[in-house]
Amino acid sequence: MRWSAGYRLDFPAHMFPKALFWVANAALFFVVLATLRRVPLKRLWNNEFLHVFLGACVVLLLLWNTRAGVLPALNFHMLGVTAVTLMFGWAYAVMAVVLVTAGSIIAQDGQWSTLGLNALVTGCVPVLITELLLRFARRRLPYNFFVYVYINGFLAAGLSILGVGLLGALIMLGVDAASSDWLGYQYLPYLPLIFFAEAIINGMIMTAMVALRPGWVASFDDNLYIKNK
Repeated sequence: MRWSAGYRLDFPAHMFPKALFWVANAALFFVVLATLRRVPLKRLWNNEFLHVFLGACVVLLLLWNTRAGVLPALNFHMLGVTAVTLMFGWAYAVMAVVLVTAGSIIAQDGQWSTLGLNALVTGCVPVLITELLLRFARRRLPYNFFVYVYINGFLAAGLSILGVGLLGALIMLGVDAASSDWLGYQYLPYLPLIFFAEAIINGMIMTAMVALRPGWVASFDDNLYIKNK
């Protein structure tokens, strides 16, 4: 096995029961409906925003299709969802995740029945964790540049990838796609490593973004984090 920076699960159709995919697709349908009700679609009329958003989707697509794996469902590479969530907000991040998951299915000649499970676990879970930690920091922690970078950039990315990894392990155990002994020996020991890799890379990206292009980061406000300090 070769290890690389990050982690993402893939759920191929032949390894999991069809009922699981039906439930996941139904859940994703309602998630997308809720997202469309909240997403500020008028931002798409801004050419700069649209170009940056589509560029981020392309980068995610490349990252998600560059991998090294130990099983058909266990692939190691960078996730990158935390940075997208902080840049565009949770609603656009969900849209990006769905688009990129669909693009990955096309690129890999996969089955569309797997869209819901892959998008929910490897995309929507990190979006949720990042958004919850962002709201917690805004309510409970001081508005400080370093708090933003370390909590919302570094820590949120690390916790997001841990959430994906642990949830994926539970799903694989639940459908007998892997044994607890195998996961404990070949999979779980890598979680601390991918925690730091994902955290450091996302943290570096967000540090560069807020320093060079703060206007591209929807969750960052110069007046709150820098100018009034």
